[in-house]
Amino acid sequence: MLRFGVVILFLKVMIDPTLQQRLENHIISKTDCWLTDLCCCKDGYPKISVHKKVRKASRAIFELYNGEISKGMFVLHKCDNPACINPEHLFLGTQKENMEDMASKSRSTIGSKSASAKLNEEQVLEIKRLLSETDLTQQKIAESFNVDRKIVSGIKNGKIWKHVIYTSVRENFSEAKQLSLFD
Repeated sequence: MLRFGVVILFLKVMIDPTLQQRLENHIISKTDCWLTDLCCCKDGYPKISVHKKVRKASRAIFELYNGEISKGMFVLHKCDNPACINPEHLFLGTQKENMEDMASKSRSTIGSKSASAKLNEEQVLEIKRLLSETDLTQQKIAESFNVDRKIVSGIKNGKIWKHVIYTSVRENFSEAKQLSLFD
């Protein structure tokens, strides 16, 4: 009986003309991205109440136009505009696909873009140089940048700040020699 009730609830969402009308009433622009005057979550996604539950409007409109969203699936935006609810701009993906999509479009919060970052890319490059070219301990380097030694260790071991690439002068010289630039 519970399963039947879930199907009925889903069908109500699918063919709920009031939900569709409510969403349509809030659309203020339908040029390319459909923008609304709905309140947004802190991450910029419009939200709407559906059966006394607050949902992201993009999920609600995706279901209205395309059907049920399987458990564990995310609604992704082709346009990368969180405020957009144009069903043609929406597609489903896993959490991994969402992260890959975000990274491929340089929207991820890596490095200094992260709110929790204590360093920027230039400082990490300098830390990598100090680790490579000096005898300073991780602790001394950490103290000079006012961070915990674990951060310097993570940088050294390639666990964090992987996107910052340091090439030493010695490595550059060696590569140049291999390319016969000094013949």
